Amino acid sequence: MKHDWKTIKTYKDILFEFYNGIARITINRERYRNAFTPTTTAEMGDALTYCRECQDVNVVVFTGAGDKAFCSGGDMHVKGRGGYIDTEGKPRLTVLDVQKQIRSLPKPVIAAVNGFAIGGGNVLDRKSVV
Repeated sequence: MKHDWKTIKTYKDILFEFYNGIARITINRERYRNAFTPTTTAEMGDALTYCRECQDVNVVVFTGAGDKAFCSGGDMHVKGRGGYIDTEGKPRLTVLDVQKQIRSLPKPVIAAVNGFAIGGGNVLDRKSVV
């Protein structure tokens, strides 16, 4: 069954969509097995803040683009001393902030895992797994 998902906000690394009380956050870096960068985690954090505040969102579903990986952790292409290097050249470890947001969100968060969840990315699916 195909659902009519509506884009909530357009991002570079994630898709953020809504359907019938469900907010879906898709890590959209299939070429890199959905490995995250500081941009990815900043976008996920922004989307989670929206989900917290929006009364229409009842549940959040995290998933990864494609059928090979939910998330393979941090993208080694941007790994540097002190973390993952953002677009301004600063090291970041912001996935920890995203994890805190997931755990403290007063709404169910479900990981819809396609393929493998290996590396650091599997920590994003610890609250609930489908």
